[in-house]
Amino acid sequence: MSSVVLRTENVTQRFGGLCAVSNASIEVREGEIVGIIGPNGAGKSTLFNDITGLYTPTEGKIYFYDQDITGKKPYEITKLGLARTFQNIRLFPTMTVLENVMLGAHCRTKANLLDVVLHTRRNKKEEQDIRERALDILRITELYDFRYNYATSLPYGMQRRLEFARAIASNPKILMFDEPAAGMNEEETQDLNVFIKKLQDMGYTILLIEHDMKLVMNICERIYVLDHGALISHGTPEQIRSDPRVIEAYLGKEE
Repeated sequence: MSSVVLRTENVTQRFGGLCAVSNASIEVREGEIVGIIGPNGAGKSTLFNDITGLYTPTEGKIYFYDQDITGKKPYEITKLGLARTFQNIRLFPTMTVLENVMLGAHCRTKANLLDVVLHTRRNKKEEQDIRERALDILRITELYDFRYNYATSLPYGMQRRLEFARAIASNPKILMFDEPAAGMNEEETQDLNVFIKKLQDMGYTILLIEHDMKLVMNICERIYVLDHGALISHGTPEQIRSDPRVIEAYLGKEE
């Protein structure tokens, strides 16, 4: 069995009197595609924010390759090898496609402020390496032909793909996608399906939140289901599809 690369232990997140996540324990194994689903307001993005350091859990622990990352800053977690995208596209509109991807790689640079100011040999070498890596990523993500376009000039589906490219540039071990199919049409979603499987074939481990059940059932090997902040089910797509608790959470209990 593949090793566990990410796990949460009884993570709870409270905001005043509201409990957004309650005792959530999940694990992601190397090379998997794992999904987190649930109705709106179920606590999915809150759990993502806990894992990636935007929030500090009220209770519980988060481990990345057995290292306790609970409460670490987002940039520290990114440097360890965990990259994410957000539900709302967060590109830099005044930068080109290439510049957006290059920005994603700067968490790995070793040049200091003096190197940058003086344009030292080390700084120039790092910038050249980052540029070459960014161009390679754009080829992989089929965005190379648009490398000098402004990011926001791309169609919506390609802007999403650019976000993925920027996340890949940070050289992550795990990619976390927050509703990657949001706002996509059927053709774009099908392209996304193929693309995420391609990322898995390249060796990436993927954890995603998604409302598109067809996409989730097609690509995820295991799925966790949240409802009102609590995990109510976990299993394969086949098990989740037939679980009465999941059906009730999405459709409501009959009167």
